[in-house]
Amino acid sequence: MWVQRYMSLINLFHKVTHRLVRKWQAMVGVVTIGPRAIILNQDNQVLLVKHTYQSHWYLPGGGLKKGESAKAALLRELKEEVGLTVLVEPHLFCIYHHTYLGVNDYPIIYIVKNFHITPNVSSPEIERVNWFSYDNLPDKISPGTKRRLDEYFTNLAPAERW
Repeated sequence: MWVQRYMSLINLFHKVTHRLVRKWQAMVGVVTIGPRAIILNQDNQVLLVKHTYQSHWYLPGGGLKKGESAKAALLRELKEEVGLTVLVEPHLFCIYHHTYLGVNDYPIIYIVKNFHITPNVSSPEIERVNWFSYDNLPDKISPGTKRRLDEYFTNLAPAERW
């Protein structure tokens, strides 16, 4: 019982902190860049993650650290979040524009098909990791993630806005 309360407090802390940081970023005019990946296995399933502080499923990825390129950030985030090492250069899919809580954000989506994954890697940010076929995506997938997967799997031209 205390573990559930503890986890609830941690989730609340992450949500509140995230919103406060975004509000501060909007006030000072910070622009964010976030590389993510559509990772496909040999069965053409996509890898999705569920964060501890969000209720939806997302493409894995994250933000840049100071002095880091988008591709380097993607490779680092995939290793940290899901234990994935990219074996062949990721392919750039599209760069989008998104405004989130007043912050201009630029999600960069890569395609990753050749990789090695270390099972059971644990990250404090990630609650669950799972493979999904396009025709059986989870109900609680984020709308932006769903649009990106629709573009990829149905060969739609990528939209400019997230």
